[in-house]
Amino acid sequence: MDLIPTNVVPIHDLLTETLVTIEPGGPDLDYGLALFPRSGRFDAPVFGVVTRGGESTTLTYRMLQALTGTPVWVSGRMIGKVREAQMFGARGSTPTGLLDQPVLHIVLTCWAGSDPSEMERTAGLDSTLYAGDLRAPLILLTEGRPAGWPL
Repeated sequence: MDLIPTNVVPIHDLLTETLVTIEPGGPDLDYGLALFPRSGRFDAPVFGVVTRGGESTTLTYRMLQALTGTPVWVSGRMIGKVREAQMFGARGSTPTGLLDQPVLHIVLTCWAGSDPSEMERTAGLDSTLYAGDLRAPLILLTEGRPAGWPL
């Protein structure tokens, strides 16, 4: 069984369905992205991205920096923040030479609940996600498009 998708249409459909099913009265989530495993250079597993507008690309450190620290709603239900991707030097810093390189893993902190106030009342749960271990798309929704991200 090939775990690397060759057709991103079902992933985009899942993202679109998730955006449509957000409950009214919740946060105004108008941008979404789906992370999924894809083959990179030398067939190494990297994160692929499909955006709400149907754009499909490889997640780079430059894109991830724009997303880092931004509240994201995992599948529209649980709030989280992308903390970092690489641990070089100071926390959250990525050497300039790696900015356009594909991301191999990310650290995501999630909180119980779907509202930013839950971040102060509950302990965050850190998860390190490796592109090669991801078996299903990870849907992240935000209140706006991060700087430098495609539509």
